[in-house]
Amino acid sequence: MRHVVIGTAGHVDHGKTSLVHRLTGVMTDRLPEEQRRGITIELGFAPWPIDDELLVSIIDAPGHRKLVHHMIAGASGIDIVLLVVSADEGVMPQTREHIAACKLLGVRRAVIAITKIDRVDRELAELAAEEAKALLEERGIAATAVLCSAKTGEGIEDVTNAVRAAIDETGLGGDRKGRVRLSVDRVFTVHGSGTVVTGTLVEGDLREGAPLRVLRPDTQLEATARGLHVHGEMRERATAPTRLAINLGGVALEDVHRGDVVTDDSHASPTRVLDVWLQALEPLKRGAEANLFIGTASSVAKVQPVEKTDLLEEGGLCRLRLNTPIVALGGDRFVLRGARIDGPSGAVLGGGQVLDTHPPKRVRAAKRVALLEAVHEGDPITAMLALAREEAPRPIAGDALPSRFAIASEALVKAGKELEADGRLVKIGKNRWVTPEAVQMVETQALGLVEAHHKKAPLDPGIKLQTLREQLAEAAGPEVAEFVVTALIAGRNPRLIKDADSLRLPSFEGAAQDAAAARSLEEVKRALAEAGLHGLSENVVAGITDDPKVAKAVLAKVVRDNEAIKAGTLWFDKAAVDALERQIVEHIEAQGRLTIAEMKDITGLGRKQTIPLLEHFDRTKVTRRDGTGDRVKGIG
Repeated sequence: MRHVVIGTAGHVDHGKTSLVHRLTGVMTDRLPEEQRRGITIELGFAPWPIDDELLVSIIDAPGHRKLVHHMIAGASGIDIVLLVVSADEGVMPQTREHIAACKLLGVRRAVIAITKIDRVDRELAELAAEEAKALLEERGIAATAVLCSAKTGEGIEDVTNAVRAAIDETGLGGDRKGRVRLSVDRVFTVHGSGTVVTGTLVEGDLREGAPLRVLRPDTQLEATARGLHVHGEMRERATAPTRLAINLGGVALEDVHRGDVVTDDSHASPTRVLDVWLQALEPLKRGAEANLFIGTASSVAKVQPVEKTDLLEEGGLCRLRLNTPIVALGGDRFVLRGARIDGPSGAVLGGGQVLDTHPPKRVRAAKRVALLEAVHEGDPITAMLALAREEAPRPIAGDALPSRFAIASEALVKAGKELEADGRLVKIGKNRWVTPEAVQMVETQALGLVEAHHKKAPLDPGIKLQTLREQLAEAAGPEVAEFVVTALIAGRNPRLIKDADSLRLPSFEGAAQDAAAARSLEEVKRALAEAGLHGLSENVVAGITDDPKVAKAVLAKVVRDNEAIKAGTLWFDKAAVDALERQIVEHIEAQGRLTIAEMKDITGLGRKQTIPLLEHFDRTKVTRRDGTGDRVKGIG
């Protein structure tokens, strides 16, 4: 069976709910206040099985100007709008605003129901139909007009036929594949079942028992689809598009709210910044604030055109900075309404499509414009290449991009493979790519780091493999770092030589290979052993090696090799320090504490050696200072 979601739109009291009741037999005004006042306040929902092969879900939206935010929530994700216009009043202010909102939300097809024709002559009803149709077509929405009366039943079958024809013409009713996505519009609890959320499943295929994530502005919750209901009927599986109630396992009623998003997308997350294509219905100044409506969520957005202009007069790329986080996915449609921040009142100012849900804080405007224009135009090849250049030297991840950008997953992965094939991207893992220029830059950085290490530590056989990986990963990420290191040591003519866990340049022989340097190293080791707890200064070692640079290298090596320790400005033989440590531990265990005077007695040394050695034992937690300045047993 095909599933299609349509929504009503139109001015207050033009008969939307009465028409839905006549079409479906369902009274969507469920609240006592709605029934008492005779107007729709909240969204209403009704199943409409047009025939055995087609089930239409109708979302009945309020028409009052103060409730347009509910209408926008209802229209998000619909396939066709059922625009209701009263024959005796014709097009009214909320009719126009609803039409504008539908266009901005991506609605492409409309059926106009001219209601209450039992109150006027046919000529007046046809004039209302012509005006409404002209308004829709001005906005680029194809429309069919039907005259009807919910009161008498006249024309009701024509409405049904017009909706069926619109569905057939647009090819709607097929499954929408992709990530599961549902914006929550109602939350309640059912005795014995727990928390239930409802909304329009706009994308994806959901099965009972599937793991889900509930994304909130401030957190994310793990849940399970414990039960699925489509228009009151239990289902083991639900496919978009359809109205859906999900019994969520593992989530409390108070933890879920209207505006949250239920999804199986592991990469989606809340955001406070969106890069968008914004169609302005009236000029918007840079920094203007407006109410943002997206799905069933809302926030206040500050409008900042991406390019250097202080006034957005028609359409353009913009950055929206939000005062509270929301959950948005790439491709989501939105509406901006009013300039006030104290409520939903005001007019529709504009709207459009989310291009990037998590844009970088700082990036060159030219790169950002190139990327966003490619996303807006649906050009995955250009978008992937522009993103790879923007993210460089870090890689782009094909499986994470659909949540962020308004391009389908399959198109992005295909684009990555094409760019890889012609050499414009380099594959470094499954659906992971980086630019060739970035690889070259990181290779140059790696060779530079190895060379710098040789100069700093000429006695070393090379830089530690893990150290190089970590240093490269700081800017490029671990995947690119691993890819580059592997490439540099591979092949018949590697640019780096791997010896055990060290890497060196092919031209590096190493000071350790030099007989004079080797002799200096052995002489310093012997001098350290002879000095014992008296220690050696750097100047003394420089006298032994006859070269201050070699002295620094030798001292760095003996510390790295754990043959000496540095304390203060002195270097001490490690074996001598270990022996002293045992003496100190025995003394503290026997006496309970160690004074500086006792330290001098044990070692036979002065303050020049005892103070730095005590500080060394404090650092290594062999000892610790008490309140008197004496040492007691350390914690460690």
